[in-house]
Amino acid sequence: MRRYFSVTGGTVLAGLLAFLAGTADGASQPKRVAFRVTLNATVTKDWNSVIDSIENGCPISQRSVGRRIVRLRSARPTTVFVTLGNGRVSYSPAVVRYVRAELSQSGSRTTTVQAPCNPRTTHTRCTHLRRAVGGWRFGFFRSARNEISFRSARLPAFSMACPRESSGVRGIRPGLQDAQGELSEPALMNPRTPTQTAIGTSEVETDLEGAETGRVVERVRWELTFTRKR
Repeated sequence: MRRYFSVTGGTVLAGLLAFLAGTADGASQPKRVAFRVTLNATVTKDWNSVIDSIENGCPISQRSVGRRIVRLRSARPTTVFVTLGNGRVSYSPAVVRYVRAELSQSGSRTTTVQAPCNPRTTHTRCTHLRRAVGGWRFGFFRSARNEISFRSARLPAFSMACPRESSGVRGIRPGLQDAQGELSEPALMNPRTPTQTAIGTSEVETDLEGAETGRVVERVRWELTFTRKR
C-alpha cells in the first residue's frame, strides 16, 4: 500500500488593513474575546478496487467503485472564547457544536467470470443513498503558531453490500484531522478584524497492492469561521 499526500492551508482575513494597523497596537488589544464560530466542510472518499479469486474452479474478478461524500454545516454558531496570554492564544471551549451532517453514497459493482468457465459479466449500479443527521460536534486545537487542527473523529457512514468495501478500503477513513488551517492570531485579537476564516484542505491517494488492487482517494476541505460577538 502506497500513499501520496497533498496538504495545503489557508486563511481568509476580513480587514487586512486593520490587521496591519493592529500589530503596532498590541498593548491595547483585548485579552479575552467571544466569537461566534461556524464550520463548513466537505469530506469525500472515492475508491476503485479489484479482487481476483478462484471460486469452484472459475477465475472471478470483482470490481467495486464507490463514492461517499459527507457535508458538515453548522446549524447555528458555537460561542468560543479566545484568550491571549504569553504570546499565544487558547480556545474555550475548543469545540464546534450544533453541526448537521449530510451523507450521500453511490457506486457500482461488477463481477466478471473468465474461462475456462462460461465467460460472463454482471454489472450492478448501487442505490444512491442519502441521510442527514444533526447534533454532531468536532473538537479543534492550536496545533502550531497561527494554525488550527481538528481532533480525530469518526464520520457517519453507510454499511452496505453495494458498493462493496473490503476491510482494507474500509480502514481508510478521511476526516477533518487530515488538514490544517492557518489563522492569524494577532488579527484574531484585533477589534478591527471582525471576521476571520481558517481554511484547511488535503488530498491523499492510496494505491492498493496484493490480493486487492486499485486506488482510494480522500479529499478534505473545511472552513472554520470566527466572527467577533458584539
